[in-house]
Amino acid sequence: MARQREIGRAITARILDELPEYGGASEQVQAELLVGATEVAGLLAGSFAGGRALRREDVTGVRELAARRAHQGVELDVFLHAYRVALFAFWDACAEEAERLRLPRSAGYALARAAIEAIDIVTTQAAEGFLREETRVRTRSGREARDLVERLLVGRPPDPRRRHPAAPGLDPTATLSVLVGRVEAADRLPGDALLVAREVLAERLGPPLITLRHGELVAIVRAVRDGDLLAVRAVALAQGIDVRFGLGLPSAGFAGVERAYREAILCLARATPMRPVVLLRDLPALETAMAGTDTTARAVIAAKGTGLRTLDPTDRVMAIDTVRAFAAADLNVARAAIALHVHQNTVRHRLDRIHASTGHDPRTFRGLADLLCAVETLHDDAGPAPETR
Repeated sequence: MARQREIGRAITARILDELPEYGGASEQVQAELLVGATEVAGLLAGSFAGGRALRREDVTGVRELAARRAHQGVELDVFLHAYRVALFAFWDACAEEAERLRLPRSAGYALARAAIEAIDIVTTQAAEGFLREETRVRTRSGREARDLVERLLVGRPPDPRRRHPAAPGLDPTATLSVLVGRVEAADRLPGDALLVAREVLAERLGPPLITLRHGELVAIVRAVRDGDLLAVRAVALAQGIDVRFGLGLPSAGFAGVERAYREAILCLARATPMRPVVLLRDLPALETAMAGTDTTARAVIAAKGTGLRTLDPTDRVMAIDTVRAFAAADLNVARAAIALHVHQNTVRHRLDRIHASTGHDPRTFRGLADLLCAVETLHDDAGPAPETR
C-alpha cells in the first residue's frame, strides 16, 4: 500500500516501453496512464491487504478510463495488452514483497489465487467498458452518417463552411464521388453480405461516408476510379459475394451529391455480370440526359410508363428486355432476335404486345424513345430497373 505511487510509475514505464502506441500518444493519454496505473495498483493492494475479493463496483474508474480510451484512438487489443503488462508488473511487485516477508508457501498460493481473481475482474471490466462505449459511439456515428446521407440525397446539405462530425475526413466543398452498390447474389444472408461489402469498400477507399439504405450501399468518398471498385468487387467475390456498382460524375462537394446519387442509381440499373461497374460517362447519350432531368420532367416521363408499370413482373421484364434489344439493334428485328435468342416472329409478336399494353409503338422513333425514357424512371418507385438479359 505504501508503494502504490512507486508501483504506478513502474507500471507506466513498462507500458510505455513495451507498447509503442502509448509511447507515441498525447501527453494527456500518458498522464491518464500514470493515474490509471496508480489507481489499479491501489485497488489490488487494498484488496489483498483487506483480505477481500475485488468486486465489480470497486473498479468504476477502470470502466470510465476504458470509455475515454475508446475516444482516443487506442485499439481494443492495444488497450487490453496495456492492462496485461500492468498486471504482470504489479505481480512482480507482489513477488518481491512476498519474498521480503518470507511468506510461507500456503500464503503464497493464497496470494496468487487472489491476484488471478482480481486481475480477471480488472481486465473483464476494462474490456466491457471499452466495448460498451465503442458500441455506443458506432451506433451514434452510424445514425449520424445515415442522417447526413439522407439530407444530402434530398438536396439539403449542411453548412459547407465546416466539416460534419459524421464525415470528418470529407471536405464539404471538395470534389467527391458518389457510388451505389448492390449485392446481386451471395452465399450468406443478404444483410450479412451487405455488411461484408461495406467493410471491404471502407477498407479499400479509406474512411468514406457510407451507409446502407433500401438494400443498397451508398458511399460518398474522395475521388474514386472504376479500378478501385473492380478491386472491391474482386475481394467480395472471393468471399462469395457478387456486388455491383454504379458511379456518377464527380460531385462539387456536398451540394452536388443529390445529382451524383441520381446518376449512380441510373448506372447501377445498367450493371450486369459482364459489366459489374458502370460509370455515367460510359452510358449512351439518352440515358445520360435522363440522369439530369428535374423532378417535374421525370414525373412527365414516368407517366408515359404507366402501361409498363401495370404489367405483371414477368411481362414487364420481357418488355424492357425487348425494347432495349430492339433499340440496340437499330430497330432491326433480325439482330434483336439474335440478341434475345428468340425467333424473329417472337420479336414481332412482343413488339405488338408492347404497343397494345403501353400505347407506345416501339417500331417508331418517337414510341421507342418514349419507352426507353420511361424504362429509366421505373426505379423511382419500383427499385432498380431489371437488367438486360
